[in-house]
Amino acid sequence: MLTAQQQPLHTHLGTVAKCERSISKRQASREILREVARQAMHNNVLESPLSTKIHHNPQPSIAPRAKPLDRSTPWSSINALMRFNSKDHQFWWNTTGRFFATLLEQAGYSATEQYRELFFYAMHVAPELGPAPDSQGNVQRWRSPGTPDSTPIDFSWEWGLDGNGVVRYSFEPIGPNAGTPLDPLNSHATEDWINRLDRQGLVQGLDLEWYKYFTKTLLFAPEDDSRTSKTTEDFIEETTPRAGTVVALDLEKRGPVMKIYIYPGLKAAEMGIDALELVARSIRGLPPAQYASLRDNVEPLLEYLQGRGAQKWGFETGILSIDLLDPAEARIKIYVRAPHTSVEYLMDALTLGGKLDLSEAGGYSKKALADLVDFWNMLLGDSPDELPPDHPGRARPGFYYTVKAGRPVSPKVYVSPFWFVKSDKEVMQRMRNYLSTREDEPDMLGQMARYEGALESYFGNRVLEQRCGSHYYVGCALQKDQLRLVTYLTPQTFECERERLQSSKGKRPLGEAQDEDTKSG
Repeated sequence: MLTAQQQPLHTHLGTVAKCERSISKRQASREILREVARQAMHNNVLESPLSTKIHHNPQPSIAPRAKPLDRSTPWSSINALMRFNSKDHQFWWNTTGRFFATLLEQAGYSATEQYRELFFYAMHVAPELGPAPDSQGNVQRWRSPGTPDSTPIDFSWEWGLDGNGVVRYSFEPIGPNAGTPLDPLNSHATEDWINRLDRQGLVQGLDLEWYKYFTKTLLFAPEDDSRTSKTTEDFIEETTPRAGTVVALDLEKRGPVMKIYIYPGLKAAEMGIDALELVARSIRGLPPAQYASLRDNVEPLLEYLQGRGAQKWGFETGILSIDLLDPAEARIKIYVRAPHTSVEYLMDALTLGGKLDLSEAGGYSKKALADLVDFWNMLLGDSPDELPPDHPGRARPGFYYTVKAGRPVSPKVYVSPFWFVKSDKEVMQRMRNYLSTREDEPDMLGQMARYEGALESYFGNRVLEQRCGSHYYVGCALQKDQLRLVTYLTPQTFECERERLQSSKGKRPLGEAQDEDTKSG
């Protein structure tokens, strides 16, 4: 997940990263375009400032300016310049790049910040998203398990208390041979991408010690792919990813932080143990000094998850996340979920069965706790306390627990609205109703209007009203005196492309506004 709200972003933009936030759009355009062209020539991406020849296939060129550049928005400026030789790369830039640009603009990012984020996205992310949909809009070769329709990237909007959003993203790099006998589990692309950014010095403080350790202990080695008894289709389930990695880049105040999400389920199944046991063994197997720095916090957490949590609620573990930093500074996150929706389940999981004090005596305000329960009921208030057995894993409300040396365990909540709400429009209405009753109503409702505008601009009302597809998770973190909300969004790229193709063939129902089609990618 990527954010640029607080800090200048990428060192590959050199002197441009020092521009003030108050820089005008025209200045931002001129300075950043000049610097990107200079860097592109330096890296042998371009033959000359006006050449369209690409020496390194994954990166775009800057097109000749045959007519005056439209500088009305950073997106339109950059989109007029970028040209990919690969139709796959061009497709992902046209679709997910536009979605990202829409979110950045509506979240309150300055023109300078938008230029930096979009250039990085074009150069380093869009080319990694794999094949474009086929002629029917279907996935080719590799079904990325992170989102419902297999779009390999998702975005998030953190609801800032200052009235502006913070936008991030996470994605699965897809290799050229992913899903084929040469790379059946897409085992190479993530490491290739991380190493490339490391060589180019784009993420300061990047440390791969934990990356190498946890991928070795939680995943099959690439050379072991062919020996697994399970095929890709066997373990890449529609509802529960069980193997592989997703990468993310957060920009904290101290600078960008790369993270990786690891799915340990396949290796655990091959070993005959559950995923949480494999995660626990992996953490406990860290070098003694590293484990000692985590032990006082991680052991009560593991004891709860493997004991009361498993027995009372039936927790399952799907993901382990780590920061790619020096282990002394890095965070470990353990993601769990269970088929329950009661407030008792919520509070038991957040307190680790009573081990964490979330009362006023523990420093938490009554307001924050009331906001937490209201948030939970906003999505789950009408649901049975225990979900039916036929509900898939993604339907189960869950938690992730952050562990860091010298810090107490920090729990957070996430819920998939798809199973409890009819449409994205209804999700936004419920959020609007919730925010309208909070103390910070004015700032939050203004942000809500821009958030609604971003999704309506990209998808169109028809898509938002007919299904719950873009909001695939809604989450929150309980802080001492407030609740921090996050919405997780998928661009539904494959779903929208299928609908666009069907509409172009005349299969769309009569009487619907034709201009809506162009809004869904």
